[in-house]
Parts: sequence; structure tokens; C-alpha cells
Amino acid sequence: MKQKIDTSLNINLWDLHVFRTFADNSNLTVSSSQLGVTQSAVSQSIARLERLFGVALIDRSCRPLRLTQAGEILKKGGNGVLQNVRRMIDEVRAAETVDLPILRLGLIDTFATTIGPDIMKFLGGRIEHLQMWSGITPTLSADLLSRKVDIIVSGDAMTAEPELTRECLLQEPLIAVVPKSQADIFKSMTMSEMCEALPLVRFSARSDLGQKVEYFLEQRRLAPRRTMEFDASEAVLRMISNGLGWTIATPLCLLHAHSSTMDLVALPLPTSRTYRRIYLIHRRNELVSVMPDVIDIFRRSIANTIVPRITDMFPWADLMAGQALNDVASHSTA
Repeated sequence: MKQKIDTSLNINLWDLHVFRTFADNSNLTVSSSQLGVTQSAVSQSIARLERLFGVALIDRSCRPLRLTQAGEILKKGGNGVLQNVRRMIDEVRAAETVDLPILRLGLIDTFATTIGPDIMKFLGGRIEHLQMWSGITPTLSADLLSRKVDIIVSGDAMTAEPELTRECLLQEPLIAVVPKSQADIFKSMTMSEMCEALPLVRFSARSDLGQKVEYFLEQRRLAPRRTMEFDASEAVLRMISNGLGWTIATPLCLLHAHSSTMDLVALPLPTSRTYRRIYLIHRRNELVSVMPDVIDIFRRSIANTIVPRITDMFPWADLMAGQALNDVASHSTA
């Protein structure tokens, strides 16, 4: 007896990917730009899906365009299908070889310069083409969501994105950094006195650290003079070294900027401890063949490179790293 052909299996994965991209922004121009195809090609892919399912997926009478109820259902279900296909591809490749053709990493600057070489060395044997970008957290987060990178290390856990998986790698305290000539005076000051003594050289509010410092100050109703603001840790610390102000930073910032050559001193903040956490984030159910090794490599690099150096420079800094930290973080971000 001849088996009846299931026409639903004729679905084209590329068409489904195109529809999923359009469903995220409801804009043909934006979708075609992201996919690198023409608007006509996007429309044709959506039309093929509509013919296959026999229903309208887009309400074309509305401006801007919006999904129909059937389109919303396909958006939700199609995302799961695409994730499963990507996972299957990873698993099939892993069965044949341990190598991946390409892996794209995005790291905050403080990580890229401190353990970036270790990561490149350890992963180089498994990845044919390894790419690494550095930048500030908002840029890295956007790159991960737009699939420009596969993995990021940043200060934002991105808990609002359920399609992502995160591992907490490091917890470090906020600290005061002051000119060496003023260190003895600052040691006995309250936070309020610090804010009045010298201008606060700020990290840019575009960065995760800059936002965290601003929140820290607002919670304590402190308003230090606003004079200078920088993206880069080294630029901030050079201002401090030249006596132009003080700042609130983290031990990793000082390690990244080679602060041992500068005329500055790091001090514990004269208030309750506040911490910054650093996360490794990737898309759920993707790169399943390499992610355990990638996470392990980052943890070992932190334990062998960052923690000993910071502990040696700042023995009073309360660092936490490793699986124990991830267990704590998973409860606090749940």
C-alpha cells in the first residue's frame, strides 16, 4: 500500500528562518538588511509558507505589518524548530570531528586583555577559525541577539532573554581608586567626604560598570561633581594618576589597565560591599558539543590568571569564582 505523502514536510528551513527574522521586527526593509537579501526575496519566502500552510501569516492591511494569529503560532513554534535543527547540526558535526569551522567570541575589554590570549590558545586546537571582539556590554549584548557573535562575556546577565543560557564566571567588589598623593587622606574619609574632596572621574553610562556605579551613588543619595567620563578603563585611571579626581572601579579594571605603573592607590569603599558579576552567555541549545569545554576553559583561565594576580595586588578584595559562584548567582538571578 502506497504511503500518503505528508506535504507539511516540504517546509523550507530558509523560509522559516526568513519568517522568524521578519517576525522579530515586522519590517521588510530591516529583515532584508539583516538577512542580506532583497525585500522581494523576504516576501517570496513568507508567501511560500502561506501557500504551504494554506493560511495568511501576515496582516497586510495594517501599517506597520503585523502577524496574524497563525503567524504568531508559527513564530513561536518555528523558533523551536530552528533551534533543534542547529543543535542537530552541531551534534552531527561533533560525531565526526571535534573541530568547529568558526566560533565568534565577544568579550568585555577587561577580559579580552587579561585572559584573551589564554582563551585563544586553548580553543585554537578545536576551532578552525576563532574570532574575538572586545567592547562594552551593551554592544556585546546587541551582537549576541543579532547573531553577530556566538558567545559573550559581559556584566549583564540578560535575564530578560529566555532563549539565552548564562554562567556566572566572576564576582568582584566595587573599590575606590584615588591619587597616590591623596591616599592617606582618603583612607579616613566617608563616602560623602570623598565625593566632596575631588571630582569623580566616571566610567561611561553606556557601559555596564558605569551604570552600576551610578546606581550605587543614587542608592546612597550621593552626587559627586560630574566633570569627566570615559569608556576605557585606562583613560579613567590615567586621570586619577594625574591627580584630576578619583573613581569607583573594580580590581579587574586595574589589572586590565596595568595600573601598577600609575601613581594611584586602590582602597575598599567605606560602605557595605557592592559587587559586579561577570557572565558567559550563549544561545540555548546551540554549540552543545563545545560549550562544556568553553566554560571550563574560561573558569580555569580565571582561576589561574585573574584570581592570583588580583589577590596578590589587593589581598583585601573579596573575589569569588568557579562553580560555587555560579550556584549562588543562579539563585539570585532566578
